[in-house]
Amino acid sequence: MTNQAIKPLVFEGITAVDPAADEAARREFRRCLGQFATGVTVMTTMTPDSARVGMTVNSFNSLSLDPPLILWSIANTTPAFQCFQPQDPFAVNVLASGQETWARQMARSGADKFQDISVLDGRRGIPLLHGCVAYLECDVWARYPGGDHDIIVGHVKRMLNTGKDPLLFHNGAFRSF
Repeated sequence: MTNQAIKPLVFEGITAVDPAADEAARREFRRCLGQFATGVTVMTTMTPDSARVGMTVNSFNSLSLDPPLILWSIANTTPAFQCFQPQDPFAVNVLASGQETWARQMARSGADKFQDISVLDGRRGIPLLHGCVAYLECDVWARYPGGDHDIIVGHVKRMLNTGKDPLLFHNGAFRSF
């Protein structure tokens, strides 16, 4: 390999930047990632003293079919960061079109996130939000550090697909089909 200078990447008049260069580049990195449309999920679990925990997550993804594994990430600044430890049960609630209010509510800090949300008891007592597109009831398989987040790998133990239309997130806004 030769020691050549890397030529700047310019495409359609836009110059590529290093996402770690400065604060403006980090903001642009976030905007760039926002161009990837995702589904919207709410992860739910229980604390050891039986308090319900819920948080909106759009970093959800499939990982493996055999064994059935999924993954998602949790910010190390999130109050629920210590939840979701290996072997702990949790549920992935894939939100349906029209459940934007629940997505916003579960993204807030503080107040009772489950207020005015109809909940079913899932496997091992984990709360399931009524009316979602799909549910995946999991146990934490592994947890890995990843910068300012941890990556949670979940082993799916039970699932349900209702076939409804999903809630989507793109470019900083909720969307539907």
